[in-house]
Amino acid sequence: MLLNLLIKDEKKIDRELYSSGPYWNYKNRRAIIEIKKKGLEDFRGITAGIGTSFADNLVLDIRNEFNIKGRIVGKIFSLPLFNIIFNGQIKTTKNYLNSFIKNQAIVYQNSQKVQNLISKFQFNNTTDFGCVQSFEYLNKNYSCHYLNMANRIDNLSKNFDFRNIKNYFEIGGGFGSNIHFLITNFSNIKKILYLDTVPNIYVGTEYLRRHYKDKVKDYLELRNLDKISFSKNNELEIFCIPPWLIEKVDTEIDHFHNAASFVEMPKKVISNYVKFIKKFKTREISLISYSGFDLKTTFNPEELNSFFDDKLIVSWKKSLIEEYNKKEIYLTSR
Repeated sequence: MLLNLLIKDEKKIDRELYSSGPYWNYKNRRAIIEIKKKGLEDFRGITAGIGTSFADNLVLDIRNEFNIKGRIVGKIFSLPLFNIIFNGQIKTTKNYLNSFIKNQAIVYQNSQKVQNLISKFQFNNTTDFGCVQSFEYLNKNYSCHYLNMANRIDNLSKNFDFRNIKNYFEIGGGFGSNIHFLITNFSNIKKILYLDTVPNIYVGTEYLRRHYKDKVKDYLELRNLDKISFSKNNELEIFCIPPWLIEKVDTEIDHFHNAASFVEMPKKVISNYVKFIKKFKTREISLISYSGFDLKTTFNPEELNSFFDDKLIVSWKKSLIEEYNKKEIYLTSR
């Protein structure tokens, strides 16, 4: 019911501002097909194309990445001769993925930076929903993705004291892992506004609901309110909203965060979100994005500073596993 209502109501809003832009249109339509077909229990595994680009799943069968037209064409692989060849390729690809998963686990297990993060932070239930990119350390399973979240928070902690944050706002929160990690480690963070496009917000809502049950307020509960505000108490509240409900939000925010998705949006959409970030009297801002951007689909993340009046501090940092030779840009308020 929740997903269907989100899809239905999205058709009624200003899609230029509150629906996915060109970068995400295809991905989101494909994700809806996969959710309805397979559900969420393995969205972090290798059997579904639900979370590709915002979760930590791996792609085994390219047909899961197709939209309606692609799936119709893909039926050619069901024909007897093609089916034999394609299934042979699937088997070979699965062997390569299994090797990658095992080797990645060894890298994470033996990384001193990973071990330092494990000793510094708490990691609880990080491999739900079929996570395959994981490793074991001292008889406990850890999601590789969560260690990368921890590394980001550790880096940001040099600029912000997360122990002083109560109200937290995140746009484009992936599948909710960053929020889950923050709540696990900073019990002072009690009021959370989590915004994402359809169907990503559905995935994130259900992921967080698995961990926090009725503390999560979904679109069904919030859509008919005239004003969306946190309760004036110290109880945990997680509001999961699609983009158009931001117009109803009435609160002040201690910390706003976005990782990667801003550069994947039309600039008109970013400007609209920044208008609300300012309206909420946001005290702290942190943005993270990736190197190796493609100007055909995204833009240089250093340009994000202009949306915030060029007042953010810009720095480039190495990824958690330095051997992968990746860097991330951090833009933070002073």
